Amino acid sequence: QVEVVADQVALTGADIDVYAPCALGGALDDETVARLRAKIVCGGANNQLAHAGVEKELADRGILYAPDYVVNSGGVIQVADEIHGFDMERAKAKATQIYDTTLKIFVTADEDGVPPAVAADRLAERRMSEVGRIRGIWLGR
Repeated sequence: QVEVVADQVALTGADIDVYAPCALGGALDDETVARLRAKIVCGGANNQLAHAGVEKELADRGILYAPDYVVNSGGVIQVADEIHGFDMERAKAKATQIYDTTLKIFVTADEDGVPPAVAADRLAERRMSEVGRIRGIWLGR
């Protein structure tokens, strides 16, 4: 069932399951989060959090936030695959890992008692550190 609402204020105050910011950054500010009745925020817009701390407000209200760069990572996966000559099966195999990564973020956030955005940042920083360490290994060539 689709219900038309007057504006963004009415939308975020509506009884919805998922709020999906998919266009503009900064969609999640203090006022919006305080009004938000959705159980989940999951959208593809970049930089959805208006400022640091909004992720904690979401968590404190029991709203599950899927970090933007995790949600929209499929596009980056495709572009990265095109560098090597696009292969649909290879790109699809990598994109299917988004689910597992997202689940890992949610589990880690729960276990560590931090918002999913913090758990995602930690995972990303760890992965970047590992890549840097691997690139620093001298292979004798």
